[in-house]
Formats: sequence, structure tokens, C-alpha cells
Amino acid sequence: MHTVETTAEGHDRGLELLREILPWLESSTGFRGALRLATADRSQTVMLTFWADEAALAASLDASRKLGEQITEAAGTTRVAMEDYEVTFQSGLKPLG
Repeated sequence: MHTVETTAEGHDRGLELLREILPWLESSTGFRGALRLATADRSQTVMLTFWADEAALAASLDASRKLGEQITEAAGTTRVAMEDYEVTFQSGLKPLG
């Protein structure tokens, strides 16, 4: 989970950059999806990525953290937190759109 403080402009730029790196994420072994949340005023964004297991997460961790740092810097945002969580419950998630 990657949490950043941002602006409306930073939010939009971060979303553009995310779309650019999405093919890399999707081709990463064990990648299962991503979810990006933003406050209504776009002052804070949370990015969640989902991985098949701990080994898949660990295999991409260094690269994804560095990429997250680069996106944060390029979008002009400020990282608040970067934390790892384990999914302990999931129900009824369906694709958006």
C-alpha cells in the first residue's frame, strides 16, 4: 500500500504515469491486480497492488518501490507511507467498468 499527499494536478499526472507502467506490472510474475483510491479533493491517494503470494511480492519489491519513488517525484507528490499488508478476507470483488 502506497499512500501519497497530492494535488489535483499531481493526482492526474500520477494516474498518467501509472497507466504507462501498467504493462510492466501486468507482466510481473504473480501480479494479481491494482486498485487506486483518491479523496474527493484529490489531496491524498492510496495505491494498492495485489500479488499471488509473498514470494511474488518479494520478487518485485525492489523494482516496484523504486518505480513508486520515481512516480511520486515525477508527479510532484509526497509519500506519506509505504506498507505491506496481507489479505485476510476478500468477498465478491468484481472488475470495474
